[in-house]
Amino acid sequence: MLTETVQTDELEGKALEWAVLKAIGGAWPANVASNWDRAGYLITNLNIFLSSGGHKQMFIAYLDERAPSVGKTLPEAVYRAVVYSCIGSWISVPVSVLKA
Repeated sequence: MLTETVQTDELEGKALEWAVLKAIGGAWPANVASNWDRAGYLITNLNIFLSSGGHKQMFIAYLDERAPSVGKTLPEAVYRAVVYSCIGSWISVPVSVLKA
């Protein structure tokens, strides 16, 4: 499988969702269907801290206050925080996922 190494903070869309599933080791529970439900699930189960960053369209999420992750939406920031905490600041993603 051909992969590309990318920064966690640059992941978005399908590639970010793929990385979150890799970080949590599997699939989403059956009762969480939307990005907002998934973000809520992660916030609740992983004790993620949140901030607005003081700007519109900027959300900050972190499991470790020394490593905040930023997103344009709350789910994006939460997803990046999980990937960063579990995998690190760089991740190898299949090229087919990056192009999806």
